Amino acid sequence: MIVALGLVIAFVLLLIFTNRKTRLCRWRETRREGDSQWRCIYCGAETTGSRGKTPETCFRPDP
Repeated sequence: MIVALGLVIAFVLLLIFTNRKTRLCRWRETRREGDSQWRCIYCGAETTGSRGKTPETCFRPDP
């Protein structure tokens, strides 16, 4: 019973703290001098940003 309650609580916390804006995004980093080029494997969106910090917004082009 305690294990089931723990799983429910973990699931609720996961839903609360995940970022829905980038839920489907899978970012891959290409490092450059000074910054990084980020490309989403899911939709192909590209952006630049700081090294090691994935983008927090989805840049998916509208269909």
